[in-house]
Amino acid sequence: PPQAFATVPYLLPQAMHEQIPEVTAFTRFSVQDTTVNVDGRQFFEKEFLVAEPNFFRVIRLTLLAGDPGQVLAAPESVVLSASTARKYFGSANPVGRIISVAKAGCAPTDEACRDGTIPLTVTGVFKDIPHDSQLTAAAVIPNTSAADQLSYDLKHQWLSHSEYGYVTLAPGARPQTVIDKLPPILDQAITGPLRRFNIDLRGSQLDTISLTPFTAVHLTSSRFSNNLTPPGSAATIEGVIAIGVLLMLVACFNFMNLATARATLRAREIALRKTVGARRRQLVAQFLGEAVLMAVMALALALALVESLLPTFDGFLERPITFSYLADWGPLALILAIALAAGLLSGSYPAMILSDFRPAPNLRTGGAGPGGSGRLRATLVVAQFAVSIALGTAALVVFRQIDYARNLDLGFRHDNIIIVDAGRLTPTARSSFAQLLRTRPGVLAAAQSSDVAFTTNQNLDVGKTPGQSDTITLNRLAIGPEFPRLYDIPVVAGRMLSDERGEDRITGGPNPANEGHSVVINEAAAARFGFTPQQMVNRTILLNISHVTVVGVLRDFMFRSAREPVKPAVYIYDPSDLGMISVRVRPQDLQDTLAFIDRTWRSLAANSAPRTYFLDASFSALYRTDERQGRMFGIFVGIAIVIACLGLFGLAAFTAGRRTREIGIRKALGARMQDVTLLLLWQFSIPVLIANLIAWPVAGYYLHGWLEGFAYRIALNPFYFITVGVAALIIAWATVGVHALRVARANPIQALRHE
Repeated sequence: PPQAFATVPYLLPQAMHEQIPEVTAFTRFSVQDTTVNVDGRQFFEKEFLVAEPNFFRVIRLTLLAGDPGQVLAAPESVVLSASTARKYFGSANPVGRIISVAKAGCAPTDEACRDGTIPLTVTGVFKDIPHDSQLTAAAVIPNTSAADQLSYDLKHQWLSHSEYGYVTLAPGARPQTVIDKLPPILDQAITGPLRRFNIDLRGSQLDTISLTPFTAVHLTSSRFSNNLTPPGSAATIEGVIAIGVLLMLVACFNFMNLATARATLRAREIALRKTVGARRRQLVAQFLGEAVLMAVMALALALALVESLLPTFDGFLERPITFSYLADWGPLALILAIALAAGLLSGSYPAMILSDFRPAPNLRTGGAGPGGSGRLRATLVVAQFAVSIALGTAALVVFRQIDYARNLDLGFRHDNIIIVDAGRLTPTARSSFAQLLRTRPGVLAAAQSSDVAFTTNQNLDVGKTPGQSDTITLNRLAIGPEFPRLYDIPVVAGRMLSDERGEDRITGGPNPANEGHSVVINEAAAARFGFTPQQMVNRTILLNISHVTVVGVLRDFMFRSAREPVKPAVYIYDPSDLGMISVRVRPQDLQDTLAFIDRTWRSLAANSAPRTYFLDASFSALYRTDERQGRMFGIFVGIAIVIACLGLFGLAAFTAGRRTREIGIRKALGARMQDVTLLLLWQFSIPVLIANLIAWPVAGYYLHGWLEGFAYRIALNPFYFITVGVAALIIAWATVGVHALRVARANPIQALRHE
């Protein structure tokens, strides 16, 4: 299947600038983590951007200090974010100060180089990047620096997507024109390397490049992996706006319902006003003014609630949100306009109905006069409950799917595992570190690998069996011999790779030295090759450019999340690429083990801070956004239900008043109280049942699309729809039950005397 990356080959932006006239400028950057030493203190930073020297001229971040054209001109310069500058230097001026970071470009076995540091001079400070952005950075250094960790090989080959690339187009240039000129560039650059991999494709068939406007990336990049920041969702924002509009309309409809249903209370007032000369337009203006005044009062209350609830909402979204009446006057003006529009909308129908009362009948009898269209009121109640039922169904399905994904058997154990990023150590030091960990009483197992679960990193190889024409894309993972045992992944056929067999060692990527060596694959890869796991053992495959032997097959396991299916994978033993160490610990010895990891790390790499985290923390973060979305639906459901019940309450009051004489006649003819109660409940149930018929297909359509985002998902069972529908019906009965019982218990003599 196609793989979508947010990154591009390192050489692509430059080639576009050189060969496509419409591209007037380019910049690119990679992101790396590093340990920063400042005046004897150490800081571990995950977001160091390594960028072209022209980065601040192309990406116009706000510089608080420094010249955009000069801040990255010197190779060993650094531009800090405002918060990072405060962290390092407090309130002092950071420009001209020195920070030290780890030296890069070291040979795998050069321990002296890896222990070395590079001094960087602070040349500028940029304003902190907002959280709702595709970009994030603690600091930016030029890619001419000796601290750039991107290898020479990645900078000079086209088959690795290692960089975030940006191009500036000439005024009036169409993005599609640029895209149309890309295939010849890709064919020329990539086709040759593909031939060396025995892949009979042109470069433009392998890579398809898309252009996205800079301001649109954050909300439209969810389809890509390797995003620098978690992407936003335009669909979610549009959905929240749509729900907000629906709730606002529902509230307006309720005001209409209640105002017209309770018209009896104002019948004589309106009649008297008309008798003394009030014109209809004056009454309309009065009722509209009352509705607008109520909307403005509601706005004041809403703003007070916003100020009170904003800290809670910050924690809910895990993003800082601020609101200032002066600084945010634009949104405030829009909110005020919405409140005024809501007042006018909600007051329009009652104003037209109430102003149409005839004075004589109401002065004579105090009757209700015209109460508006009961059919319209019923329609509004149906719409309100349809919104509530659809949101309730969505919330139930979202929570059920997240619970299913969390409890899904991933094919491996991820509990009580500490991850240590040991990429800064030499291969020998990493192996020694892992061996020392295994001697600790609180450590059950320690295993090395090139990557760990629940990350977005992907290394791809291609393979095929002799005689097979089509190649298969394989996810490559370098693992140590202890890896399957630590993660409880069984070998379903053959054996695991061994440290004692020279032929089991292999180098990742195309390398003639891999010829005749051994690999392990997963069940999905065996199936794609067309064999059972047992049939794959000792079978030769062509991996990249080398013939290798499959000596074992591991059970499939989901290394990413339930969103992605298990993909064909190849596992190799490459000691030079085992930068991650997984440590399974006894829970009761957790603190002692963490302290031991810290002491041992500092004895091996004094200039580098240890980087550890719990694997379960990464697993918990996988579905945090979906859980938050489900909770938002739950909140919306609660609000919508309350508003819908108010609408139904208004309809019940109106209906009870209009049917008083009918109910009296029924009781006089022998109808029992329960008969009358059931009659009224059935009448009030009809709008809810119709709302179900509307809400179910709409909710089903959108939930089906949402569930398609999960490779492993629940079935869209009718039970979810029926459960929410029945709950809505019970709530409706509880809402109108008081009215129904009051009318059913009324003395028929009093009812027949009505009016």
